[in-house]
Amino acid sequence: MNALRRSIRPVSRAVLPTVQKRSMAGGAAPQWTGIDKVVRDVFPEDYQVALLIMGGYGVIITGFMLKPSKPAAPAPVAPVAVKTTSTSIPSVDDEAFASFIEDESNLQKWIDTAE
Repeated sequence: MNALRRSIRPVSRAVLPTVQKRSMAGGAAPQWTGIDKVVRDVFPEDYQVALLIMGGYGVIITGFMLKPSKPAAPAPVAPVAVKTTSTSIPSVDDEAFASFIEDESNLQKWIDTAE
């Protein structure tokens, strides 16, 4: 068994190619110009710039959410009820029915016609 292990190890090492290991180290810091230089002088790290941008968008979105979308609509004018003097009973779906049953005698007429 030991002889088999000794013979497999050199073969397995020869099969795998050697790859240069990179530890993700960065190179020299970039030379910022323009507005990037102004921002990077105050916020030198990438995470700080990312938080600054997300905070800016958060302020803009919150501002739009708090702003009223349109002025409030004026209250609609209530229609004037028309008094009917006829002896006919208006339909239940008619707007005049509410004013018709306010009177006790009209309410009794409506109840009598239902019987």
